[in-house]
Amino acid sequence: MSAADNGSGPGYYERLRRALRGGAGADVLPIGEALHPATLLAIGVLVVNDWVLKARFGPSFVTGKLSDLAGLAAAPVVLTALIGLVLLAANKLGARVRPALTRRRLALAIAATGLVFAAIKLSGRAAGWFTDALGVIRPATVHLDRTDLACLPMLAVAYWIGRDELRRLRG
Repeated sequence: MSAADNGSGPGYYERLRRALRGGAGADVLPIGEALHPATLLAIGVLVVNDWVLKARFGPSFVTGKLSDLAGLAAAPVVLTALIGLVLLAANKLGARVRPALTRRRLALAIAATGLVFAAIKLSGRAAGWFTDALGVIRPATVHLDRTDLACLPMLAVAYWIGRDELRRLRG
């Protein structure tokens, strides 16, 4: 049962989320999916795993899978939020674009994330390009491991997060 159904107002987290997004209507930042609790949890797992656990214990099967699982849950919705921000800026400059999350953008971001993930786990050349690109932000390594493809179902979490945000936008 939602807060609206039981007669109470939105909870603390929802009020904070709305404040971070700002405004109403066209003035809302199109980043709700990136502020979803599941996205924030996945990003938190990535940060702790990559900067604490791997630094302390080194790369291992467990830390590798944690990165893969959390990354696959968060990457598509962070990508859709970044695209939304770019479209919002274009909209402010006069382009006739819709910055709010759409089903199409969500599906394409999930598909792109899955394809890039599979490519970097199966191809040394793709892994090299990816680490070079990511190296602009921070040093990265990718270990070729076909078993990492078993983590691809985590993309369903990204779909669930996106669907939740789409429902929120409609309601």
